[in-house]
Amino acid sequence: MSAPPTGSPPTGSSLGIGPIGQESAPLRRKLVATLRQLIETGRLPAGQRLIEKELCAELAVSRTVLREALRELEVDGLLVAGARGLSVAVLSRAEAENIYAVRAVLEGLTARQFCERADEAALAALAAAHVELRRVYEVGSLSDLLAAKLDFYRTLCAGAANPVAGDLLDRLNARISLLRSRSLADPARKSASRSEIDALVDALHRRDGDRAAALAERHVAAAARVALDPPPSNPLNDPETHQ
Repeated sequence: MSAPPTGSPPTGSSLGIGPIGQESAPLRRKLVATLRQLIETGRLPAGQRLIEKELCAELAVSRTVLREALRELEVDGLLVAGARGLSVAVLSRAEAENIYAVRAVLEGLTARQFCERADEAALAALAAAHVELRRVYEVGSLSDLLAAKLDFYRTLCAGAANPVAGDLLDRLNARISLLRSRSLADPARKSASRSEIDALVDALHRRDGDRAAALAERHVAAAARVALDPPPSNPLNDPETHQ
């Protein structure tokens, strides 16, 4: 009888590892969403240190699940580790400008690819996401609007057949979540944003790649102008923003 292939354990032998425990994924996802919303709305402000014991007590979760959620938020760049533990990340103006610049390029690329690649099902999905987004613009809360915009852009990336762009956009938007909240909380910006999205969707349905890409980039640039010129109590860690 021939020997097992090199690198494979002999038949019947132990791998030397214990059983895999059941993952508390649904609870962790809910906890991540809750903490992300607290950061987006400023209830957990930039620079605030997180005390695990206090969070476990207030959120009624185990320290194990909390740490899993905190690690995920740290990977997304919303939290940073320091000598005294984790704290909410403080974004410099230069970092924010770079994130918006990269986001504009990615959204322009995705819009162009959608025009080239989207099938009828993708167009229908985008139309449905647009209808929901318009509804939320009218009657939804700020957190509902952020969620609806996230769904809209995920639908756009799916139709563009570019999951890489979708993943990158999720991470970039997580980094500037509080700035996006402030931008959309401005009534004038909210109205302009809705009109910009309407024009973008029209170009996407017409499969006008050049126009769609340009509109997507302008939409991000307009949001950046509002977000990067916040009131004096802004979270940006740059003395210039406080002058």
